[in-house]
Amino acid sequence: MEKEKWIVVGETLKKAREALGLTLEQLSEKTAIPVWKLRLIEEGQFDRVDAPFYVRHYIKLCAEQLGLDAGQLIGTEDLSRESAQAKPKKSAFSEKVNLLMLAMCLIAAILFFYSVVRFFSVLGQPGAKLVNTGGQAILLDDKPVVPGESVLLKVGNRYEVKNNKDGCAIVSANKQWLIRVENFEVVLWER
Repeated sequence: MEKEKWIVVGETLKKAREALGLTLEQLSEKTAIPVWKLRLIEEGQFDRVDAPFYVRHYIKLCAEQLGLDAGQLIGTEDLSRESAQAKPKKSAFSEKVNLLMLAMCLIAAILFFYSVVRFFSVLGQPGAKLVNTGGQAILLDDKPVVPGESVLLKVGNRYEVKNNKDGCAIVSANKQWLIRVENFEVVLWER
């Protein structure tokens, strides 16, 4: 808007306010616009009030309180520009940030799903077993275990191994430990 038009708008608002017998303070209470801003608007010093978008909004509020047509006072092209400016525009940066956040959430979801699948696959495996890896039979709780044979071990049980000269292995969750034991107790299997 040209400066002269703004001055005319300010004078029109001032005359309408005075015609209704309102003070700046009373108009300020009705519009919630500070008195000093109303004074500058009436003087046509809009550049000292606020951003043009807010100044147009203030003028619109004042016009409505004073019974004036805001569209005619400011001009319909300025009001349509005001509503167009009211819509926030997304910047390219914010769109990139949104895409980055979406990608990170997707990666996190994939990793979470993979972890859950892995956890339940390990959980579903049988417990540990004792495997005779030696060349001769061993005795596990006085029962013979031939070479290559395996026996499932249970948590909380005590086991006695005899004749374990070549060694045996404990296999759990696809891991194998070569051991030489005679007496042992399975307390807890951790995966």
